[in-house]
Amino acid sequence: MDDRFDKENIEAETRYPRREAVDGHTRYPVREERRPLRFSSEHHTELPGRKIDAENDMTAYEQRTAARRAEFLQNSYENSYEREDTYQRTSHQRGQTRGQQRGQTEVPRSRERVPHEEQRARRTREAERATHSRKKHHKKRHLTRFSKGLLLIAVALIIGIGSFIFMNHMMNPPTEEMNLTGKTVSVTIPEGAGTDEIAKILKENKLIHSVFGFKLTSRLEGYDGTYKHGKYDIDTGLTKRQIMELLQSGKTSEDLKVTIPEGYTVKQIAAKVAETELCTADEFIEECNKGTFDYDFLKDLPDREYKLEGYLFPDTYLLHEGMTAHDIIDMMLARFDQMYTKEYQKAVADSGHTLDEIVTVASMIEKEIKVDAERATAAGVIYNRLKENMSLGIDATVLYAVGKTSGELTTAELETDSPYNTRKNKGLPLGPISNPGESSFKAALYPEDNDYLYYVVEAVGKDNHVFCKTYDEFLAAKNAYNASAQ
Repeated sequence: MDDRFDKENIEAETRYPRREAVDGHTRYPVREERRPLRFSSEHHTELPGRKIDAENDMTAYEQRTAARRAEFLQNSYENSYEREDTYQRTSHQRGQTRGQQRGQTEVPRSRERVPHEEQRARRTREAERATHSRKKHHKKRHLTRFSKGLLLIAVALIIGIGSFIFMNHMMNPPTEEMNLTGKTVSVTIPEGAGTDEIAKILKENKLIHSVFGFKLTSRLEGYDGTYKHGKYDIDTGLTKRQIMELLQSGKTSEDLKVTIPEGYTVKQIAAKVAETELCTADEFIEECNKGTFDYDFLKDLPDREYKLEGYLFPDTYLLHEGMTAHDIIDMMLARFDQMYTKEYQKAVADSGHTLDEIVTVASMIEKEIKVDAERATAAGVIYNRLKENMSLGIDATVLYAVGKTSGELTTAELETDSPYNTRKNKGLPLGPISNPGESSFKAALYPEDNDYLYYVVEAVGKDNHVFCKTYDEFLAAKNAYNASAQ
């Protein structure tokens, strides 16, 4: 046995040589035997790198392993009882036992049941909390979806309203201060010009508010490609659509420019307007008599054949396609209203005459007097004869009564029974006999202060007059005129 031990020991030494130092460096580190060797308690010889416990015949490694295992088991056992005690204390702190709730004496429970019931209760509570959380989450998610829906609707409404306002502003912009009816701008549309170029020309001349708005309206309403080139005199008060209709019609400034001379009657104006083919002469006259126009100077006018006679102000008007008789008449009345300033209104109020009487005198001056310098003098003659209660004897009123605008009067015509015949009737005629210009209106409002009672044309072919204070002077001037005719 000793020989065997020595043999194995020698083999171990050979397999695991001792640590040797060569030149101060360790060349072969000593290794411990991987396979533990057990020895009888009778042997106390220790091999290198190994220690033997004689009492339990265990290596040091096995002893350490056993000690750690024992310590682990002991700790596990103690920890389990500590957890059970914690469960019991927690359960006791939370309230009475079911026995106490029924008024019974508390019965101690086994340590094994306490954790189980507590765990079950905890699971129940967790399940309830989970259910409540799911319901709350579902409700919150439902509210979130509902809120998002409302938000989307609100955003859509805001965008829609904003778009509507923007489009309405572009297509129907507010009238600018510069766009006043009665002012005209001449523009030339080149041949082959498209909507974009036309819109820029109109914008440069301040006839439209927006190039984009004009183009959009033109496209939506089918005007694109229908505009005609040429020179147009466009009223600054026209809307985009009216401008589009004008450019589409191709009626240039020469086609729709209407000039109403001073002294034209309503019948003459109606015939002039009818040439534009915007309305007929009868439609124009009917609208003059039956149409409703909101102007203060038209209040309290007496009933007569041509109600608006004297108030259709003579001027050059630029009409456009689509205008009606009412529109054209309103344009002329607006021009009279523009002429009839506050200064004139005050002068009429201080004159002792009504506006209609002033206009009537002005209409007679317009028909009788051609020289501007003589208008105020002739107005003085008319007012002097009215003061003397003399008939005016103005042939222009008789021509109007018989439906003529010029020419010689017959004896029968001079005796025509009409409120406009100033040869037979004293005082002013029923109303104006023409539509006077501002010069005649101003002369009637500010007459010359003189003593003349008569006036006669100086000679045939001349426009100036001879003014006379007496009847004899009048006869002499009349004879001179007749002599010039021979």
